[in-house]
Amino acid sequence: MYYCAALLPLLLLACSGGASADNASCSSVIPTITLQNGVEMPSVAAGSCWRDATKTDSNPSTIPNNPSFFGFLPERTYRSIALALEAGYTHIDTALIYRSQKQIGAVLATKFMSGELCRDDVFITSKLFHGEISGLSRRGSTLPLDDMTPEEVSYAVEGQFELILEELGIGYVDIMLLHWPGAMDSKDEKNAARRLAAWKVLESMLERGQTRAIGVSNFSEHHIEELMKDGAKVLPMVNQIEASAYKSWGKIKSYCDKKGIKLMAYSPLGLGKESLLNDPVVNSIASGKGVAASQVALRYLI
Repeated sequence: MYYCAALLPLLLLACSGGASADNASCSSVIPTITLQNGVEMPSVAAGSCWRDATKTDSNPSTIPNNPSFFGFLPERTYRSIALALEAGYTHIDTALIYRSQKQIGAVLATKFMSGELCRDDVFITSKLFHGEISGLSRRGSTLPLDDMTPEEVSYAVEGQFELILEELGIGYVDIMLLHWPGAMDSKDEKNAARRLAAWKVLESMLERGQTRAIGVSNFSEHHIEELMKDGAKVLPMVNQIEASAYKSWGKIKSYCDKKGIKLMAYSPLGLGKESLLNDPVVNSIASGKGVAASQVALRYLI
């Protein structure tokens, strides 16, 4: 069994009983995971990575009036996060590159102003230290990592951390993750030094209370071992990786279990055309149990 937070780009059906559920909120049935430093993290989160990446030379985007579009759609975050909070979700996952943090901040601001929620009611995960991606990069949200010195990485990551807090409109996050171990598919020999420089910033922010916990994303066991060998003081508390009934990683799971690092799954419902919501086996199980396909997919992990 995975100890993970499952990130939902769409939300309500993961609640017990889906739309026909009684008035019990998700928060009353979602268990928490205790991190190494005692922080309690809700095991299911509402994700906020709205992206249309279907556009290719031969395929249009899924947006009828803009077939050439390729990128993030942060405007969809307003309603999805509002609905998630109304349904009882207390854990929100975001990242600087998703461009959804201002929208999350706006939704939270209305809840805070009305008194419906206070800061302690919400657990927020964010991510920084992401290399550039052709067609998806935005100045400030990604970094030209292969061209940067460790010193430049430290300065840039400090800036990204402050930007995340500003966009969300909060004083601290509950957990901050390094989004990737380096630029995508990079084999640069300086990657280890850059990772350590970025991690040192997170350690500093942890000491200052700007985040309650710190972790990594898309890291292998080699990346984590190297990070600790090179001088990290704090062992990552979480490693967020892609995982679902279609995709599992026995080796990294065993390593993280042994080290006390909690695994957090992204894309637990599958990704793109490989959606578990359309899987005949998943739907057969869901029908037999009287639940939604999304519930079956999440239960497999949690």
